[in-house]
Amino acid sequence: MSILPYTSAGLLPLMALPLSAQERPNILYIMCDDMGYGDLSCYGQRHFTTPNIDRLAAQGMRMTSAYAGSPVSAPSRACFMTGQHTGHTHVRGNKEYWHGQVEYGRNQDFAVVGQEPYDTSQPILPEILKAAGYRTGMFGKWAGGYEGSPSTPDKRGIDEFYGYICQFQAHLYFPNFLNRFSRSMGDTCVVREVLEQNILHEMYGDDYANRQQYSADLIHQRALEWLRHQEKDKPFLGIFTYTLPHAELRQPDDSLLQAFRGKLLPERAYRGDKPSRYNPTQEGHAQFAAMITRLDAQVGEIIQLLEERGLADNTVVIFTSDNGPHEEGGADPEYFNHDGKFRGLKRSTHEGGIRIPFIVRWPGHVRAGSESDLPFAFYDLLPTFCDMAGIHEMPEYGLRFKKGQIMNRKSESAKSFDGISILPTLIGKGHQRKHDHLYWEFHETDMLGVRYGDWKLVVKHGKPALYDLATDPHEDHDLADKHPDMVQKLVQKIYDDHTDSPLFPVTLPPKE
Repeated sequence: MSILPYTSAGLLPLMALPLSAQERPNILYIMCDDMGYGDLSCYGQRHFTTPNIDRLAAQGMRMTSAYAGSPVSAPSRACFMTGQHTGHTHVRGNKEYWHGQVEYGRNQDFAVVGQEPYDTSQPILPEILKAAGYRTGMFGKWAGGYEGSPSTPDKRGIDEFYGYICQFQAHLYFPNFLNRFSRSMGDTCVVREVLEQNILHEMYGDDYANRQQYSADLIHQRALEWLRHQEKDKPFLGIFTYTLPHAELRQPDDSLLQAFRGKLLPERAYRGDKPSRYNPTQEGHAQFAAMITRLDAQVGEIIQLLEERGLADNTVVIFTSDNGPHEEGGADPEYFNHDGKFRGLKRSTHEGGIRIPFIVRWPGHVRAGSESDLPFAFYDLLPTFCDMAGIHEMPEYGLRFKKGQIMNRKSESAKSFDGISILPTLIGKGHQRKHDHLYWEFHETDMLGVRYGDWKLVVKHGKPALYDLATDPHEDHDLADKHPDMVQKLVQKIYDDHTDSPLFPVTLPPKE
């Protein structure tokens, strides 16, 4: 694959939000996997460049205080989908389902795979926008329910899906199969597309290098094919949950990888982890740099296609990551300084695990070259997308907006939404409501987090630590002993936000 730069669409002066059925904006949400805050050159990366994504930032807004919903994949995506934080949403961790065995050529794989399903009584973003007349396509990782569960793309408002239902399966970049649901092809449920060339070879060991069907490219090509069929008078929601640069660190031995081979020394060797399906590599640094370079090229191709189809000016393009950087499969956060100036990695509620790159391009509405430090999190995106689409009330989903916030109806059947629309910040018009605080919890590392202004409370195994992000963004100096009243104030916010989950328990800090 060659890196395709794209030309700038004409940027118009800021104007009133279009609300007619023909002018409602398309929304294209590109969320990569395990990219840290500092993994883009427009956020400080120095080992490689990301010219297409950098250009996206130059043509739109770069957010510097954007947060994932969680420090790990499935719950972070759940926050995006449901508009709930991890104190309320059902999926708060990576609970896996792997059942039975089936043979694919020379390999055995699971007959049923996937993660804990989203709560079917809680509406999710594609359902809401589809009900409002949007076409919906999702390409990449689902992670919102195992195969055959009540929560798979065919049952949750997606018209076209191609990728991985199960995020564990996505550990193989040359898998035995990918999943598909296509209303246009007449599918009635999610099906498996067997990758016939791949299954001729082993899925672990030396023979794995002979596999040729690379999932990141296959998913990207299906996403482009879907975009080619979109029409100007029918708005679409595209959710491109691309798997790069998640481990395993493997890809085709093409010009992208060869450009870094022998250049990022000392090189990083990794012996592999068969139970996790991470194949070994002798060049972890080159692989990682090439994976992000490949992702950048794919973003360039997406924007180029939107411009060729005449869709760019009325399409909101968002680029982000699902959580902070990983150190799995041979990745080397210390070498690349993935988290920039922040402490912590994936699975941590320190800033490095949850602070993410976030770029928005919308010609004529989001000012080119702008920047915002508004703190917000993934659960704000559902109301933001509804705001963009001109959706102000949908009684069937318990949605009613007031000043950019979803007002939860006071009844037993009311749905909980925690987000606030950030559209006023993006377009530079109207009053931007702000959260009193942001909240995270993650059971696997038994950590919680609260951001309140510049104060940040991090709780691990029930023990709180307090930081001042204004003077200590790396969270090196615990001020809990000096500010016990602030600690207790933020501890109370944890108790206000947390609802117990038997599937994903965490240790709450003591109240005094």
